[in-house]
Amino acid sequence: MVLFALFTTMLYSCNNMHPINTYAPLKILNILANIFEISREEKNLSKLEEGLKLSEVVDTNRFNKSELCRFHYFVANGWSYVLLLKYDSPEKVGLSSMEYEKEIYHLRVALNFIDDTDEINACQILTNLGCAFNHIGRYVEAQYYFNWALRINPDFGMALGNKGYGLYRYAREIFDAGHQFIFLQYARKYLLEALGKKDVYPDVENGFRELANYIANSCPSASWDDYKVYPDILKDCSDEDMDYRLWCIDNVLFLNPLNDVIQQNIVARDILHTPTMTLKSGDKPIYQSIFNQIKQEFVSARFFFYDGAYHDGAHFSDREVTLYRVFDQPLYSINIEKIKIAFRLCYSIFDKIAYLLNIYLNLGIDKNRVNFRNIWHESGDGKKPIRTDIFNTHKLALQGLFWLSKDLYEKTSSPIEPEAKEIATIRNYIEHKSFKVVEAKNPCWDEAPETYEIEQDAFYDKAMRLLRLTRSALIYLSSAIYEEERYKTPLNGGINTIEMELL
Repeated sequence: MVLFALFTTMLYSCNNMHPINTYAPLKILNILANIFEISREEKNLSKLEEGLKLSEVVDTNRFNKSELCRFHYFVANGWSYVLLLKYDSPEKVGLSSMEYEKEIYHLRVALNFIDDTDEINACQILTNLGCAFNHIGRYVEAQYYFNWALRINPDFGMALGNKGYGLYRYAREIFDAGHQFIFLQYARKYLLEALGKKDVYPDVENGFRELANYIANSCPSASWDDYKVYPDILKDCSDEDMDYRLWCIDNVLFLNPLNDVIQQNIVARDILHTPTMTLKSGDKPIYQSIFNQIKQEFVSARFFFYDGAYHDGAHFSDREVTLYRVFDQPLYSINIEKIKIAFRLCYSIFDKIAYLLNIYLNLGIDKNRVNFRNIWHESGDGKKPIRTDIFNTHKLALQGLFWLSKDLYEKTSSPIEPEAKEIATIRNYIEHKSFKVVEAKNPCWDEAPETYEIEQDAFYDKAMRLLRLTRSALIYLSSAIYEEERYKTPLNGGINTIEMELL
């Protein structure tokens, strides 16, 4: 009660001198953590929400990197507790949940301040991010966060168990029976590995065990513990081809869902495609053509990034090109241009996905106005309500695409990716203005709005993020079309089934 009395006093005087900011950062963190945890234990939603309001007036400019990480982690926990108290289950959370937006945003900010030596905190943040992404339908990216946590600590039980649960959820979106079995096989494996780990609570452990048993009982005759070694499809490749494809496997960049569950060379194929499609008689089969275009642009962007980032030595096309330094340590080469091309291609793919969905789902948005952020709103107007009619219980992949769109910057709404605005700015400067990659920024110069400067490693990191995001979007797109074809209302009149053949 003393804590809440103090908290209430601070809350209602926060518009004046912000009393909470008179405390040292560690004291502030302790106050917030106690508010959130006690509110959760007492199931006191109003106190929890008041605590989150208090967190908004905290002056974090005095916080060091470790304190910033903990602050955003605690606030993310606060929003996750709001979800827990407001809804009976994740399935009852609305399509566009402000609580999930806030939780994910703060977890991502916390991740940016993570201390590499604090393994437990890092694993907790990454696992929580993976779980949140699973709940909102971004099951592909959830695996990225679970894998990251397990690279830090292979025995972190909550990451193991939730990775298994995530693979089970992912498996439900796989339309190839053989691939689906592999997903379920590894889902069971990770669920069982989580049992007995010291960081897994008993009730959570029981849930992991029950799901593992459910998977095994779904097909009692299956060889669940027979983890096959598949044929090496790269054994006859050239060394150059081999290096590229192994890099794609390691970075999980093949348009092949199996790349998310196994790391064997068998996954080194871009097999993602759309299904056999049923159209009204006379309709032109354009959907596969558009998907092919988008897919080719992605695999080209992927290679441009690889070739630009890992090519050794100067290229002959850069010889005899007269350029001058102006004390800004610029990097000019065809390799830098390849990374820029990869960045631009990936960013453009999102609007092309929206273009395809607009036609395929008959949304009726003006083809010259449709983009990846406005397609989800009525009449293609980002200020209007979400089109709930295009979502239903079986459209998890489409929901994943919707939430993925929140990673991109839009003036009318806040993204859930802290770097979204910067990435959009980079794209704008590359396309229309002056953009320069440098070895290091000159500390003697002020930032000039006429030119966007970025250090090489930072630019490469952002380009790689876009590659991963684009890959996820294409997997969701393929699954969404499969789901739509599977549950599509039977067509009246003439029907034309479009079969496909390999090019």
